[in-house]
Amino acid sequence: MKRVNPVILVMLAFAVLQSGCGVNHPSADEIISKAIEKHGGELYANADVRFKFRDHIYQTKINDGEFEVQRLHKNDDGEIVDKWKGKDFVRQINSKEIELDEMKKADLYNNANSVVYFALLPYRLNDPAVNKQLMCTQDVEGEPYYKVEITFDSNGGGEDFEDSFIYWIHKDNFTVDYLAYSFHINGGGVRFRKAYNQREINGIRFQDYVNYTIDTDFPAHELDFAFETGKLRELSRIDLEDIQVSVK
Repeated sequence: MKRVNPVILVMLAFAVLQSGCGVNHPSADEIISKAIEKHGGELYANADVRFKFRDHIYQTKINDGEFEVQRLHKNDDGEIVDKWKGKDFVRQINSKEIELDEMKKADLYNNANSVVYFALLPYRLNDPAVNKQLMCTQDVEGEPYYKVEITFDSNGGGEDFEDSFIYWIHKDNFTVDYLAYSFHINGGGVRFRKAYNQREINGIRFQDYVNYTIDTDFPAHELDFAFETGKLRELSRIDLEDIQVSVK
């Protein structure tokens, strides 16, 4: 008799537990809306946020949901300031405007937008280009979670619209405690993040993340299983420092 790989049996049991989504659960839209409310709600829409991430300082002004982003850092050339309003971009070095080619502008925009996007999660998960699907999950580290998959329309979903994101949202308090995503740039891959150092500043919740990866091909929506069974390795820490928030 052929023996069954025990890892396959564990994954099958995990899948069975995931299949227990009942009809009484709230919708994905309702879960995301409650998470946004828990993390800051209406305060996001008109807030000025400043924080340090690694060697850059980010300043984000949100006016009725419209973003202005400024990123500052220093190098041997002096003080470099990158500014965006929508996708209009300006770079200044020592207060003098510098011309850049379109590809460089796009790279800078995508990098800064990604940092701000993660820093303000889950605020923008109700944007028009966002698609939500409720998945089912077992507990993670002994706590109950809804699992919501986020994908993006090609129109309005940004340069990385083909990427998918999974959010683990606590069933009782609606905090976003874990997330995972797949990406296609630089050869592609997946990441899993666990939130820690949660704090509230002027009514808006911020949190840092332990950033994990996996050395084998693994779907993003099953990374909670990989996390629970010790298959992930820590890659980095996503830490926000010196956060300042002004709410209008």
